Amino acid sequence: MPDLWIEIDLDAVKHNYRQIKSKLCAESSLMAVVKADGYGLGAVPVAQALEEEGCCAFAVTRVEEALLLREHGIEGEILVLGPSDPEEWPQALAKKIDLTVSRLERIAALNDTARELEVKAGIHLKLETGMGRTGFTREMLPALAQSLKESSYLNLRGVYTHLARGAQRDKVYTYRQHQRFIEYISILEENGINIPRRHICNSAGLLDFPEYHYELVRSGTLLCGHFPSPAFFGKLDLKDPWTVKAKIVHLQRVPKGTFVGYQSVYKCKKDTTLAVIGVGHADGFGLEPKFVPQGLLDLIKIIIKNIAALFGLQLGRDKLLFKDKQVRIAGKIGMQLTVIDMGDIECQLGDEIVVPLRRTLANPRIPRIYKKNGVICTKRVIKEGILSINQE
Repeated sequence: MPDLWIEIDLDAVKHNYRQIKSKLCAESSLMAVVKADGYGLGAVPVAQALEEEGCCAFAVTRVEEALLLREHGIEGEILVLGPSDPEEWPQALAKKIDLTVSRLERIAALNDTARELEVKAGIHLKLETGMGRTGFTREMLPALAQSLKESSYLNLRGVYTHLARGAQRDKVYTYRQHQRFIEYISILEENGINIPRRHICNSAGLLDFPEYHYELVRSGTLLCGHFPSPAFFGKLDLKDPWTVKAKIVHLQRVPKGTFVGYQSVYKCKKDTTLAVIGVGHADGFGLEPKFVPQGLLDLIKIIIKNIAALFGLQLGRDKLLFKDKQVRIAGKIGMQLTVIDMGDIECQLGDEIVVPLRRTLANPRIPRIYKKNGVICTKRVIKEGILSINQE
């Protein structure tokens, strides 16, 4: 076992999938979003586990992510949510990967590529209803419909939009987005376009807007065991599949008054045991995403946390655990090493510390250990840019 690794419980992922399915309306299906390497969990093992559970549709952001799933045996529907390059189309179409189209000129170009390959290109249309990112706006719809009718090598499989404020308490903006979504679909239908499937709900929409489930719902955050915001806590019985562990690689007993780390910002208040674990900023540990305050209360919380940090107090940070006991960081986190003040807790070299490392910030080179039914089923390691997935 390495000095730092991530354990991922695939049974927890399957459990979360079943919880989500229990909330779906009868006529709706779930599209599992495994973008960004399954939010750090590992897109391939997660998708494989979900296929075992009966999941038939997956979504990613990039064509290369979709191809990786196909290379590892994922047979279900795969949709690329982000924009794609014409150079990627032949390989995507050969692997029966559906592409999102959000620009008018791409319709004819993709149709030409499909004609040359003598295949039907599966596509989903992205409508811009208020996310401000990609998609067709209202004034583009008549031209879009005409272009679709002229493109016999395109197979329209769905139309969707993305909720910008689905996780916020104020639902007015979401209501407006939904209203636009239905209006835009009506315009396409009035112009002769048959819409086989509609999807607007992400994880937040799935929980708060069952009337918007339609034929398809996209969810990724919930599958990973996280709620979109604290307001959703308790709406599902989710399990966190993610645990990061680091071995103690050095131990020493030090007297009261010992300074620890860069700038000597930490001073031991009593005789204590210091433990070193092999994790740091290079692994994503101690890094925090930059949040934009969502109001005065949020701003006050951020200011208080920063003032507390000035005096060495880390408010709101997840805790390090040793045998279910909380331990704390001594001094500044290093690039690849971190010191922990163990106090008088008995420990030895090789003991494991549970580390609070955000999954989306975790270095992908950290080995992943996958478990099913309590035993290791898969190991994943990236060395020299090469992904190796070993089935046990």
